[in-house]
Amino acid sequence: MIAAPLLAMAVAAAPACGLPALAPGGPPWKTGEALTFDLDLLGVVRAGSLSFAVERPLSGGQVIPLRARARSTAAVGNVRKLVAVGLSWIDARTLLPERYREESQEDEVHRVTDARIPAAPAEIVLDQQVGDRRGTRAFAREGAVLDAVSTLYWLRAAALAPGDRFCFDLIGTGRYWRLEGTVAAKPEKVETPAGRFETLRVDATARRVDEQGPRRDVHLWLSTDARRLPVAAVSEIDLGPVRAMLTSVQGAR
Repeated sequence: MIAAPLLAMAVAAAPACGLPALAPGGPPWKTGEALTFDLDLLGVVRAGSLSFAVERPLSGGQVIPLRARARSTAAVGNVRKLVAVGLSWIDARTLLPERYREESQEDEVHRVTDARIPAAPAEIVLDQQVGDRRGTRAFAREGAVLDAVSTLYWLRAAALAPGDRFCFDLIGTGRYWRLEGTVAAKPEKVETPAGRFETLRVDATARRVDEQGPRRDVHLWLSTDARRLPVAAVSEIDLGPVRAMLTSVQGAR
C-alpha cells in the first residue's frame, strides 16, 4: 500500500535525462584547432587515421563548421578501404547543430547522408544516397539532437563531473540513434603519442531508434585541463573494438 506511492514519488523526482549543461566561459576550442588520431583494431593492428578540425565561422560568425575525416588502411582481413568526411554546422551561440552531412567512399560504394536539424521539436529527416539510389527516412526525435561530429565538441564544452548521466538523439553513419552515457566516478591517467593526460572517462551506449542491428558501446577519455582534449576513444565495429589515440594537437587554446 505504501510502497507504490513511494515508488511513484521516486520516479517523479528523478531528474530528466538530456544534454549535459555547457560550462560557463565558452567552449575550450577555437577556430583553427586540428586534432589527429591513429586508429587501431583490437589495440594492435593499425587500421587508419582520424582527424577533427574547427573551421572558419560563417554567416558573420553565427555558424561554426566542424569537420571530421577518416581513412582506413585496409590492412586487416576484410576491412574495406574507406574514406569518409563528416561536416557539422553548429550555432555559435548554442553549439547545437543546424545541419549535418556525411559522405563516404567504401570500396566502390558511395554513400551520402544529409540532415537539417530544426531547433523546434520536429521530426528529423535524413536525405540519403547509396550509389545511384536516393531516398529519405524520417524519425521522431526523443530529445535534443546532435551528430557524430558535434557530439565530440559538445561533450568537450560541457560541465561534466564524475557520476553525471546524460542522453540525446544522435545522427551518424547514416542512421538515427539514441545515446545514453555516464561519466566515470574517478579520473584516469591516459598516455598517448601526444602526451600523458589526466582524464574523465565517458561511457556511452547507442541504440538504433529503428531497433535494427546491435547496440554500440563507446568509451571516450577527455582531458581534465582547460582544453578538454579528446585523448582516446574505443568503440565497436564488426571485427571488434577499434581504438583512437590522439597523436597531434594544433591551434588549441
